[in-house]
Amino acid sequence: MINYWRQYLFVFVSLAMVGCMEEDPDSVPPSQTYVKYFGSTATEQMVDMVQTVDNEFLMLGYTNNKEAGDFDFYIIKTDSAGNGIWQQTYGYNHGNTFRSASQDVPKSVRLINNDQNLLAIGTSDVSDTLSILMFNIDVASGEVVDSLRYQYYDNRTGTNITDRGYVSTLGADVLYNESSNEYIILGSVETWSNNIYTSDPQSILLMAIDAGADWQDPNLSPSWMDIGGLRLEDTGIKLMETDGDYFLLSTVTIPFGSNLGYGNEDVLLAEFNPSSGAYINSTLYGTTENDIAANFISYGNSLMVVGTTGDDQNEKAFYLKVPKALPESDSEGFAIDVVGNESLGLNASGTQGKDLIRLPNGNIYIAGQLNAYTSPSGEFKENEIVIFRTDGFGNLDTDNFRIYGSEDNDQANAILLQEDGALVIGATIDFGSTSMMSLMKTNVRGEFK
Repeated sequence: MINYWRQYLFVFVSLAMVGCMEEDPDSVPPSQTYVKYFGSTATEQMVDMVQTVDNEFLMLGYTNNKEAGDFDFYIIKTDSAGNGIWQQTYGYNHGNTFRSASQDVPKSVRLINNDQNLLAIGTSDVSDTLSILMFNIDVASGEVVDSLRYQYYDNRTGTNITDRGYVSTLGADVLYNESSNEYIILGSVETWSNNIYTSDPQSILLMAIDAGADWQDPNLSPSWMDIGGLRLEDTGIKLMETDGDYFLLSTVTIPFGSNLGYGNEDVLLAEFNPSSGAYINSTLYGTTENDIAANFISYGNSLMVVGTTGDDQNEKAFYLKVPKALPESDSEGFAIDVVGNESLGLNASGTQGKDLIRLPNGNIYIAGQLNAYTSPSGEFKENEIVIFRTDGFGNLDTDNFRIYGSEDNDQANAILLQEDGALVIGATIDFGSTSMMSLMKTNVRGEFK
């Protein structure tokens, strides 16, 4: 059964068939579902989202300031009903009128200090010179408590003299280590080596900053630092602390000689020592195609990863579940094939996985983008929000496949599960002349009814 809904200029496509479900879709009354939009006449893009203990939502994105010609972090705080409380933009001001404006793009947001403070981290780009940019923000007011701009200085003995100095450094995620009172920062750094066989144009950067240090001190140095990866194009994605264990998620480029395919991108999961950054255990997972990780969560003794596999012409969202011990595995067949699934009744061209949650019954919801599809009625749509359910082994549940969208480029970037079974989705909605950030609340089946 296929239904088309419109709500706030928004199209909802339900591809749901009658089935036996454990959860109660009526646990969330229709009056409590919503679609909210946030933004300006500029261009806004959703990136990440967290929820406080008071059930307030903090949405992280970025906005294009057309007058200044730059990008800034953009954070919105709402109540549980999606009503705005405050919104602020945050950016780096280099103070040099002769240089181009900074392009400040965030990657991740974290709550700390009993949800009284928010850490937002990303990258500041000034004239193609990249630096980690991080803000400590008061959750109640949105005011900046402190800010950090960091760039790695490469003076390793294996680096050419001409390549030494400050190099481009990207910020990806941050965790607060309470036991050491440090902020653990994950990112990527441009590094080079004299040895052609160990050249590493971009490596994974893991470091710690004393939480009590003066972030404005020009001589501020990390407490420790570790530069890792496979010495090609490697990118830090996300950090996690679970039951006292620390993990990082990265996308790495496979070197020559690997059975995963030279030059392809794959998933690197690593457990690391929070006192030094040294890897305790690490394993590559992937297929012979590009496998780009987006996020991961934990449950029990397992880590669950979502991302996108394939090339631009044939992308598929993937779900990967591995034990925390990180055993070696080729993990073949973990892509979720929406394109070839005839029971959906869609002629689809691919999906991207951006975020995931685990339901109490062990099923998984994945949020992301449906690249393009033609409905049974013959309507063609591109770049739509999609959320869909799989079982714990990544098998698609065709009874719970939802498509939402406007008339242009839309994407789900974050998804949260509520105590009443509701799903809250953070997304980007493109209306053609402008794009906005959106907050949506549905029942457990992803429906607004």
